[in-house]
Parts: sequence; structure tokens; C-alpha cells
Amino acid sequence: MPSKPTNASFDVFIIGAGPAGAAAAISLREIMPDARVCIADIEKSAHFRVGESVPPPIKPFLDHLGVATAFENAAHSPAFRTLSAWGNSGLESNEFFLHAYNTGWRLDRANFDAMLKTEAIRRGTASISARAFSLAESPYGWLIDCGNTGKFSARYVIDASGHAAIVSRWLKCAPRKLDRLIGCAVFFEHQTQQPELFDKEAAVIEACHQGWWYTAAIPGHRRIAMLMTDVDIARQLSIANRSTWLHYFSLTKHIKQRIDTRFPLTQPIIFPASSRCFTGTYPPGIVAVGDAISSFDPLSSQGIVKALRSALYASYAIADYYLRNDTMGFSKYFTLMRNEFDNYSVTWQDYYRREQRWPEAPFWQRRHRMKLT
Repeated sequence: MPSKPTNASFDVFIIGAGPAGAAAAISLREIMPDARVCIADIEKSAHFRVGESVPPPIKPFLDHLGVATAFENAAHSPAFRTLSAWGNSGLESNEFFLHAYNTGWRLDRANFDAMLKTEAIRRGTASISARAFSLAESPYGWLIDCGNTGKFSARYVIDASGHAAIVSRWLKCAPRKLDRLIGCAVFFEHQTQQPELFDKEAAVIEACHQGWWYTAAIPGHRRIAMLMTDVDIARQLSIANRSTWLHYFSLTKHIKQRIDTRFPLTQPIIFPASSRCFTGTYPPGIVAVGDAISSFDPLSSQGIVKALRSALYASYAIADYYLRNDTMGFSKYFTLMRNEFDNYSVTWQDYYRREQRWPEAPFWQRRHRMKLT
């Protein structure tokens, strides 16, 4: 059972137990085996995860963390391509066999997250279930107030709180935003007369006047479908209403062919999906990882790979400080994260500009006219 310390001191306190937080804990325990590391799971209630696809480049990160075997033994479904109707109405295929690692995956997210957290605990990470309410400097380093669970001191703090970016916001680090994208997702029972399609059918992306649609079969004999659009457009359309959502769903060409709408499992679920990067100054000893430092458009399928990559780099920066009192690793880390986002921004805009069928639609105008700085 995970330990649940109260009013304890740690070397590293990680706020958030998703892929970025768990990966950071795993890496830290490998690099600094004597360090006291604690991970706070802040999302025990109302835990929602979009059914996600991950591209083949996830493999070297799983290998590096030593969890590749556990991953392969789990109930994730292999994926070999993505189909997209982008720039024209026909479907084009992006085949994964062109990658060095030729298999992507449709994740069982709950299983994936639990696997990483379990591995972090197995390697000696303490675990608590608590929300973090505030952060303050202390003689030891930092004091994290987790309300009724207790107050915890730590020399280093990792913000792995996802899109909430708890610590980044406490520090008033301003985000640079490219858009106000949100997703509106509905889960369905996967009713198919051809069971083999569940394992082999690709994820499908289809651009539309209001934004774009995504669907994929996911483990558990479910399928997800979601409309990605800007928050103000979603409000104008009342897209959170299921009947309205189904109306716009019915206007798709390819997405609707893959779902039997008689078997919905949920009402539309809204989640943030904007592209952004925090650009403020973080004090030495505090780093943000995953979506807490930068978030990419779901089109990129890079969210989890980026989370694991940032967690590894952040653990190296902390290790430099912990083992050699060298703070340069922190500045290198944040420079790397911001350069990564700059490069992503160029690719992001180039991809959206390939779709020119609705030049007067607000969603597309915003992306075509934007000047990156």
C-alpha cells in the first residue's frame, strides 16, 4: 500500500500523478536512489481522460523508464495508421510503418496512468491523495499546503498538475497561447459487425466548418468521437447539448460511418485543448512538466510523448542541483521547453493552413491570419 505521510519532509514533491508526474518520479528514483520523493495524486474525484492515441516514438521513452514490458502486457490496442480528411474531402493515410518504431497505440488511459504510478511507488516513491492549495518558501525550501492531508516541505517541487498548471499559476507565470481550442467528446459502445475492425481500424480526423472531428476505437469496446473547436464557437453552437452535438456529428462524412449513435455512454464532455507555453520565471528548485509547462494540439498526438520527455529532462535538472549544486540545468530545461514550443508553433500553423475549404469561417480565419512571434 502507498504510504500516506502527514507533515513530512521530502527532497522532491510532485504535484500530479499523471504520466508526467509518475515518469518524473521513476526517473528521479533511478538517478537519485537516496532521495525522498513524494507524488500527490490531485485527481481522485471526477477523473476524466480522453481516449488517446500515441505515436510510435513513445517506445524509447518507455524503454528508458523501464516500463516497456508492463506497457506491452497491458490492454492497449496497436495502431498502424491514422486517416485524415484534411484539405479535401477524401481520406488520406499516414502509415506508421514509415517510422523507426512502426507501431502506435490506442491507450487505455486509466490502465496506462495506473501502470506508471504503480512503478513509481514500487521504486520507493511515497504517494498521497491530496489537493495542493498553496506553495510558500520555507527554510527547508518550499512548503506545500495540502489542506486536511497536511503540510509538506520539499527542497524541489515539480508541477505535474496538467492543464490546471497549479504552480505555474501560483507563480504568475504568464502563458503564451496560440488558440482557445476545446474538445467536446462523447463515448459510445463500439458496436461493429466486423470485430476485426476494432483492432485494426485507424483513428480518423475530419476537418469541418466549425473545426475538426476525431474518432477512434479504444480499449474496453468503446469508441470516442469529439468535435474540436474554439470555446466561443462551442458556446454559440450550444455544442454541450447532446442533441446539438449529434446534429453536427450527422453532418460529417467519414466520422459518422464509424459510430452507431444508438449506444452513447456519456453526455458531451468538455475539456481544454489549447496550445500554450508558460513563459514566466520559475525560482530555482521548481519545474513544471507535461501540460503544466506546455500543451500541444491533440492533432499532434504528442501529448503523452511530450509529457514523458519533459519529465525526464526535468529530473536531470533536479539531479544536477541535488548532486552537484548546479542550477544551470533549470535554465537549460526551460530554454529547451520554450524552443520546443516555438518549433511546434511553426508546424502547428503550417498544418492548419493546409485546410482552405472554409476561408470565411472564424475557426479557420484565426489560424490562417495569426502571426507567430
